[in-house]
Order: sequence, then structure tokens, then C-alpha cells
Amino acid sequence: MNFTLKHYCCSLCGKDETKPVLTKQGFSIVQCRHCGFVYVNPRIENEQLASIYRHNYFKNKDYGYAGYEQEKKLRIKNFERWLKDAGNYIAEKKPVYALDVGCAAGYCLALMKAKGWEATGLELDEEMYTGLKQIGYEVSKLMLENFESGKKFSVITLFDVIEHIPGISKAFSKLNSLLADDGIIIMVTPDYGSWQRKLLGKRWFQFKPIEHIQYFSKHSLKMFAERNGLKIVHQSACGQYADTGFLLNRLNYYHFTFLARIFEKALRLLRLKNRFFYTDTGSLFVVLKHK
Repeated sequence: MNFTLKHYCCSLCGKDETKPVLTKQGFSIVQCRHCGFVYVNPRIENEQLASIYRHNYFKNKDYGYAGYEQEKKLRIKNFERWLKDAGNYIAEKKPVYALDVGCAAGYCLALMKAKGWEATGLELDEEMYTGLKQIGYEVSKLMLENFESGKKFSVITLFDVIEHIPGISKAFSKLNSLLADDGIIIMVTPDYGSWQRKLLGKRWFQFKPIEHIQYFSKHSLKMFAERNGLKIVHQSACGQYADTGFLLNRLNYYHFTFLARIFEKALRLLRLKNRFFYTDTGSLFVVLKHK
């Protein structure tokens, strides 16, 4: 796909003075000299950016996911853990209206429904959207900022989503308007301040400048939230479940071939093949509420 690039000012402070961080896949990742926010600039223009999520985003080797549904069991374990970790902040009332933004194949929606929640999903990918509608899920293919509902949601989830959204302030404002008075928003997003990013540098796997166009820290997330009537009530380091096959695949995919060979030999010696691991991937887990 040929991309049309456009220059954008900093989403956090609106200024247009940056310093380079790195270049990857022909894109420049920069840091605002005024507020320190990190983002891709120039990047794919907003109108075209939405289109890359509409078709085959979950079966794409150039960006997105090469095999999202092949890793179903791992993704379900991630969602189970993240919902459990936020459990103490969920109000005990019925019914619980839940909204999963970027619901993909509906794994998190299924967990929500199993809890007895009334779950709605937002998904731009046409194939995923059509499949979910066919099996009876309530789902919309509108972008978050254009979504309207007569409901106020007790739980809103954005798992690995917010880094994809160009209009961050509009997104936070919309989340505020959709949230019930005692509701919570649960986010997982790459943490630019993580030790993984500092250690791996350019090889940090979260640097995906086609689609990951904004890189948050604890500070920048707090700023976006508070200016839109929200507050962070919990934040912590976050990871994801992986099995040995997944880890080897990722090491090879990101060209850590020597490390992959050593890792594979160690697994054989220790008889750890096909085990599950929860590993810190350099992401932030955040729970937000109304101020």
C-alpha cells in the first residue's frame, strides 16, 4: 500500500518543535521539545489511517497481525487477567454495561458476556465486524469519536488501542461522555518509559510507526485524562501471556535470531517446551474514573 504522509503538531501541547528519536520503516519518531510527548511525524494522514484497519488488518504481514486468531488462547488469557486485575474497581451493580473498543475477534466480549455483562464492541475491520454480527454480538464499526449510545457504560476497555488513535483528546472526551458515574476505563498501551524500551532501543517491538502513532508515558496519559475530566486510579507495569512457540516466533520476527537459538536450546534442556509464561512486555495497565 502506498501511504500519504502528513505533518501533525503534538497532540498533547499543540506545539510543533520536535527532536528526532529514531527512524524505522522509513518513518520518523520524534519527541516534542516542549512537553516530551513522543509520536510519529510525519505520519499516515488521518483519512488513510482509518482505512488500514478496515480490511485484512488481522491477516497482514506488513502491519497489524499476521495470525491474530492463531494466538486465541493466549489473547483470552490476557483479557481474563486484565479484567481480573481491574475487578476491585468495578461497581457491584446490575446490569453491567460494557464496551470493548477495538474488539477484534470478540474474545474479550465473550468473557464479558460470560460474566453476565451486557457487552458492546467497536471494531473497524470489516471481516471481524461481519463475523461478530453473524454470531449475534452487539457491535459497531464506527470509530470511537463517532460512536453514540443511549447507555452509560460501567466498564470500557481499550486493550492495545489508544496508541493507534490520532485524535487522542477527542477520544478521551468521548470516553468521558460514555462512562457511567461510577464506571471505569481500563487501558493497556505501550509504555515509552519502560525499561524494555530503554534496553531494546530501536528493536523495541512496540515501535510500529505505521499504526502505533503515539507513544505514552505515565505522565502523558495523566495529562490527557485530567484535561478531559478523568483521573487515573491505578497504574502498573503490564505484560502478556506467551508460550514458547510464541516467544520463539517473536524473537525470529524481530531478528533476534542468535537469542532465539539460545532460548530454544535452553527450553529443550530445561524441558519447558509448551509452557505458558506471563512476561512483562513494557506496557502500562491503567484504570481511570471520573474526577
